Parts: sequence; structure tokens; C-alpha cells
Amino acid sequence: MLNRQVTQLAADVSVGDASASATVVVIAIVLMLLSIALAGLAIWLWRATAVDDPSLSVLEEMSSRRYREADAEQKASLRTGATPVIPDDGGNGDEVISTHE
Repeated sequence: MLNRQVTQLAADVSVGDASASATVVVIAIVLMLLSIALAGLAIWLWRATAVDDPSLSVLEEMSSRRYREADAEQKASLRTGATPVIPDDGGNGDEVISTHE
């Protein structure tokens, strides 16, 4: 019974059938376009979610159009504004304090 159904399905589509070939080509093109779109989405997500080190913020500012078009005084101001603030450690400086006595 199953063998007869498979034979009937195979008989409906021949090797040189133009409509079946066109369907396969359309499906292949759609799948390739979908894979390109998903690859683009993956690259975009990878870049959008990347975590940059705060010390690189100056370089990021220097790569902007605003920085390139600024004069020397404005460039210095932009670099200073992009410098990350390092929190104070309580005024200990380089002194090592022992907590074990």
C-alpha cells in the first residue's frame, strides 16, 4: 500500500518538469536570502552588544566626525570630556594599609 502511494507521488513529478524545477530554484533563492539576512542580523547584534572598556572612550570620541571637524581647542575639550573618571580610593594614595594586627 505504502509502496503504491510512493510510486504515484513519484509518477506525478518527472525529472524534466519545469514547474518543479522552478519551485526548487525559488525555494533555494529564498533560503539563501534568509541566510544572508540572518548573518547580517547576527553581525549587527554582535556589534551592538559589545562592551567597550571605558578607557577606549577617548579613542571613540576621536573617531567621530565632530572631532575631525573641530579646531585644536575644541579637540582638547572633547578629549577631556571623554576621559573616564577614576573614583577616589579614599585618599590613601599609594600607601598600603594593613588590616591585620
